[in-house]
Amino acid sequence: MDQTSPISDAPVLAPSAPVRPQLTLVEARFRLVHPAGEIPEEWRTALGALLGWVGIAAEIVPAEQPRGLKRFADWSMPGAAPLFAPWLGWSPAAFQHGGLASLPQAQFVVSYLVDHPRGAAPGLGGLDLMLMSPHPAQCIAEDAGEVPVPRAGVLAAMIRAARAQPRERLAIIVTARQRNAVATRLLAVGKGLTGTGLTIDLLTLEDALPPLMAARAPWDAVIAMPDLRSTVFTLLSHASGVRRAWPMLWFAGEGPRALRLVTSEAPGEGASRLPLYAAALIHTLALTLNAAGAGGPAARLHEAWALLRDSGVTTPGHGQSGAPYASEVADSAFVAMLCRGEAVSKRPQRPWRALQNDKNASAGSQTSHLRVISSHENITTG
Repeated sequence: MDQTSPISDAPVLAPSAPVRPQLTLVEARFRLVHPAGEIPEEWRTALGALLGWVGIAAEIVPAEQPRGLKRFADWSMPGAAPLFAPWLGWSPAAFQHGGLASLPQAQFVVSYLVDHPRGAAPGLGGLDLMLMSPHPAQCIAEDAGEVPVPRAGVLAAMIRAARAQPRERLAIIVTARQRNAVATRLLAVGKGLTGTGLTIDLLTLEDALPPLMAARAPWDAVIAMPDLRSTVFTLLSHASGVRRAWPMLWFAGEGPRALRLVTSEAPGEGASRLPLYAAALIHTLALTLNAAGAGGPAARLHEAWALLRDSGVTTPGHGQSGAPYASEVADSAFVAMLCRGEAVSKRPQRPWRALQNDKNASAGSQTSHLRVISSHENITTG
């Protein structure tokens, strides 16, 4: 049954304190830090070409390994410079059962399902969804024997991240045992969720399965509990046809200044080194530039990708089978075509919400609405 009530006006935990910016862009000079070791050659070549095309003079340097830290996971600790490594693909399964020991530190992660519209009028269609999860270390059990749920502050931070882009409809997917506890958390965060009238659907994985298996989910943002992330990622990936890596960001708090790590998210187990994937590189670079304050170059990168896709060019493993594309090219060739300006289409393209920032998201008068959805029982939320 579906019951709707506005989130209460109880006080919310204050957002985490601002973190000193680590990404800087001064006079078009950009410093990009990557993990120690060589960048795979095909990624380095494509990265250099994209930076040159967008007109960013970049200094690409390896990170200095902090003294006493031997694991890559420790490099993304708060206070360390954010790392750019889209050639590293983290599996969503790595978040299960408390997370792998090597899982990078963060408060929450965000990955993006983005694809160009096929067979739709200009400005319509396409996929633009953000998939969030709290880091397993940020989920706690209130009492012995209870299931861990996200800390209230982390849950509020993810909701504010969705609202700021701005997203309109958010699903929070939980296990049946987590549902009541998460509903209580949502009611507790209260006033911090007022703003743009964001609709929040709280539902179990079982209730979410039908829309997740459809060609297009009804939400533009999803928060999946860590143990459910792999299932949700897989369903969205297969339903959309975007079965390769997604751009993935790791945050130590709220806002672009809290960005700690940029990777990809890909099927598999643990972390793996990925072959060049043009879409993942283009979109992770756009997200990183945007976080550094270079919104214009970031938007141009995404638009160039969209125009080339609109011109009938795609890469292996990206998009649904049977799509009306004229040619499928290698990822390196796609980057080269973008940089040579070979897009034929001149149609206006829909902006990517991930590169937008609704400055009025926290100042509006509308109230976000929580819908606790259950096909098994009725839950009162207010």
